Amino acid sequence: MKHVTAERGRPEEPLISRRAALCDGCGGCVRRCPVKALRIVDGHSEVIEEKCVSCGLCVAECGRGGHTVRDDVPAVEALLRSRTPVVALLASEFIAALHPMTAVQIERALEILGFAAVETTVLGEEIVAEAYEQLHARDDMLVSIRSTCPVVVDFVRAFHPALTTALAPIVPPYVAQARLIRALYREPVSIVYVSPCYARKDEVYRAQIVGAVDVAIDFLELRRLLSDERSAAARGRAMTPPLRRPGLLKEVSLTDGFPRTTVERNALADGGIQTVRGLADLDRLLSAVAAGEAGPTIVDALNCEGCIDGPAVSPGMSLYAKRSVDSAGRAQQAATRVSTRALMSVLPAVDIVRSFSPAPVFVENPPPEEVDLVLASGGLSRHSAPDCGACGWDTCVEQAAAILRGDSTWQQCLPHQRALLADSESRLAALETLDGLTGVWNRKALSERLELEFARHSRYDTPLAVLLLDIDAFEAVNDRFGETLADALLPAVAARLSSLLRSTDFLARRAGDQFAVLLPGIEKTEAFAVAEKLREAIGGQPVGVEADGYSQDIALTVSTGVAAARGAAHGPLAVMEAADVALHDAMAAGGDRTHLAPG
Repeated sequence: MKHVTAERGRPEEPLISRRAALCDGCGGCVRRCPVKALRIVDGHSEVIEEKCVSCGLCVAECGRGGHTVRDDVPAVEALLRSRTPVVALLASEFIAALHPMTAVQIERALEILGFAAVETTVLGEEIVAEAYEQLHARDDMLVSIRSTCPVVVDFVRAFHPALTTALAPIVPPYVAQARLIRALYREPVSIVYVSPCYARKDEVYRAQIVGAVDVAIDFLELRRLLSDERSAAARGRAMTPPLRRPGLLKEVSLTDGFPRTTVERNALADGGIQTVRGLADLDRLLSAVAAGEAGPTIVDALNCEGCIDGPAVSPGMSLYAKRSVDSAGRAQQAATRVSTRALMSVLPAVDIVRSFSPAPVFVENPPPEEVDLVLASGGLSRHSAPDCGACGWDTCVEQAAAILRGDSTWQQCLPHQRALLADSESRLAALETLDGLTGVWNRKALSERLELEFARHSRYDTPLAVLLLDIDAFEAVNDRFGETLADALLPAVAARLSSLLRSTDFLARRAGDQFAVLLPGIEKTEAFAVAEKLREAIGGQPVGVEADGYSQDIALTVSTGVAAARGAAHGPLAVMEAADVALHDAMAAGGDRTHLAPG
């Protein structure tokens, strides 16, 4: 993330990146992101690096793999190929994360992969929890925010920078454990930390933490390492467990190094300690603190429901199942347990102090008048905005401001997209019945309307006549003036014909340069008079056309054929065929004339 400084040794590849080819632009990740660090660009989701807090919700949200987490397994494999012993440091959620493997199977598989030793973060959690106990016992403490969750830390620094000083100045448990390992092991070692979340993979390169571990991977990456043939063989040989060593009795800490005594001494009802899970609730709480509406002494904040619910801990398994698996797995471990308080009294001291600096994210607030213009472009106003939240923003005004910043588009607005869809459907429906070149009805609409008018003629014996008009020598016009002007001629002819017809008449382009007119309520003789009027209107004055900046008056003549319906037995197709025969007779006679069909 760009707002993080002093990340020595951090890989150049971002922690979370998009795979555009796999992203269908559905916007699900955009709506899920709690800090609005995603936007749709060119139909694909994109991470806004300076706002991202590495929570990984976008990765979990996309079922197509449109967002991916950086692969740090090659760095681990390089360490295993080196001559330096490598220690695998597992977060304490490893039992649920690697289910159904047992703790013994996991340890054996890691050793066969090349790890010199396997440790967990239990002692680190106890050391950190003891430090929290001392911090929470201070009388001069105003407000203290748990700092063991990297997502929470980055969120506070970026979006509530004024409260950065409230972050507990204590390292995460894995850092304390890693420093303890380096103090206790006789020879230099490399340490690979295996984490339940993605954010740790970048956190290990932060100032005051860098150097504690060499590489951090998540449990999903470890699963990939353990899926090869060597680890599969290891699991087979580990079915008979070796002599079990004494385990550690956690006496100080709860989830990820938070002290039990803090919960015990502070009643939840009095507001002294506030437990918050998820960035949305944390944002509301910290906003209330900043406004003087709330005054907790201690904020126990995590992005997940405990680290066992981290994104890399058995995705797809429910939180309750993971807790049950973890409980059952620990029950199978060593029957003999050692007091961690007693053990910590004889362990070497390790540095667990850290500090934080604000790294605010600047979010531009455009002028209200510009926001109003954007709202209007989407067919909304401040008073008519639905504020449905489907775009991922709480209000339409916030989304309009995001559009101005380039952080959002109208594509993410569901009501707007539905309106566009309805408009497109209307346009498509119109295209199905309108001729795209002339704008009058097309052949399909003509057939449907002829059926309707003939049914009315058959039932009520109302007159019905059909006219067919064809431009004489149209191919010669095309050859002389070119295809562009010839195409422009057809809508001009259609407009002149339409101006001479009744609102109840039906004008359609039948094919090419041929038009049809349905005349309901008109007898054959009257229809002949209408045909002559139309013929004279076209031939009496040149038709003006313009295309590609060039205009031309073109003299035309038309031939017409007229037929009338003659009862139900005659049929609509028979009427059209009769008019067609009359038209061809007129054309064969030299054109520029009207012929009546017999009968």
